[in-house]
Amino acid sequence: MKNNLNVRKAGSWQGWVVILINQMPMLAIVALMPVLPTLIEHFKGVPNGDLLVPMILTAPGLCIALIAPFAGHLVDKYGRRKLLVVFLFLYGFGGILPFFIDGFNTVITGRLLLGIGEAFVLVLGNSLLGDYFDQKERTKWITIQGVFGSIAVVGLLALSGHLATIGWNYPFLVYGIAIILALLSWVFIYEPSLKNTVVQESIVEKAMAYPVKTMLTIFLITFTFAVLYFVYTIHFSLALDQMGIKDKIKLGNMSAIASTAVPLGAIIFRYVAKRPFWQQMALIFFFFTIGLTGIGLAKDETTVLIMGWIQQLGCGMTIPVLTSWALTILPPQYRGRGMGIWTSGFFLGQFLNPVFVSLIRNVSGGVLQTFALVGGICFVVMVSLLVYNLLLKNKTGKLAF
Repeated sequence: MKNNLNVRKAGSWQGWVVILINQMPMLAIVALMPVLPTLIEHFKGVPNGDLLVPMILTAPGLCIALIAPFAGHLVDKYGRRKLLVVFLFLYGFGGILPFFIDGFNTVITGRLLLGIGEAFVLVLGNSLLGDYFDQKERTKWITIQGVFGSIAVVGLLALSGHLATIGWNYPFLVYGIAIILALLSWVFIYEPSLKNTVVQESIVEKAMAYPVKTMLTIFLITFTFAVLYFVYTIHFSLALDQMGIKDKIKLGNMSAIASTAVPLGAIIFRYVAKRPFWQQMALIFFFFTIGLTGIGLAKDETTVLIMGWIQQLGCGMTIPVLTSWALTILPPQYRGRGMGIWTSGFFLGQFLNPVFVSLIRNVSGGVLQTFALVGGICFVVMVSLLVYNLLLKNKTGKLAF
């Protein structure tokens, strides 16, 4: 079916607002990354604090993992625009709550509210990328999103480190950005409909059964990536702390410097976007292997920064690769639910990452040793991808992905 010529076409305003919306999940965790040692110190009286306090960063991930599939169903059923505005407000309210009310339970409550909002916001943002743009335009906007997001990360990491010197709760004020975005969404986001989606449903697609295998594949691959992706994101400041780097501003600045590789990772995605998905995955795990292993074995600040920078190349590729792949293989009528499954897998991986790291740490004996061991796991995954696809191609003439 051809697009209706009178249909509204998304432009730069819609593209940029969607990109800003899709920074909210990054903001949820990055704003508190340099503050983790401060939070551990502030809540040192909490039983099992070494395990529970890092979950301040990842608590929204549990909400997202549980709610995102449900959010995807509502997004497909009731539309995008109004839900987006409502849940951006909820995100902002939950985010800034700990600034006004002290206490570990309050912080967790605020993070859970933020997580509920984030579940809908991420599903909606990614769905709108598919609704508004065809694959070529989508690749362009996903690349811009990765570059812009990484620049924002650098600023947020530095800002968070400075705010933490004022007080442990000041970095939570950053989440008020979501309320501003709610207002921008009300002005610039319009409701896509069947008549103005870029990819129209055919008669065959309308009759298509729920793609169980596709959804399961999206969930499992995304979950695996996320568990490994967040090893650096959540625990890098603790690795620096173990090396003896205690200054909060320095922690934030070093994280910011390493994160300058993320936009380059997003640009690399632009150049490998047409390559098979398994090759894109193998390249990400190559960067993870070198970076994580290097951080674990580093003996000085310069080395750990270089290794962190290399690891961040992989992080810069990860979300663009996974998002583009999922949007490409999902039927349009299941896009909201599919991105709900994607979101659930990604943030279940985020939430369970501290548990995964804790288990590895029990074996390795320390944070730095854990980085090295996880780097070894990434190497095994990378080699497995290469060998499996090589054997499969020799046997069947086809690749897995």
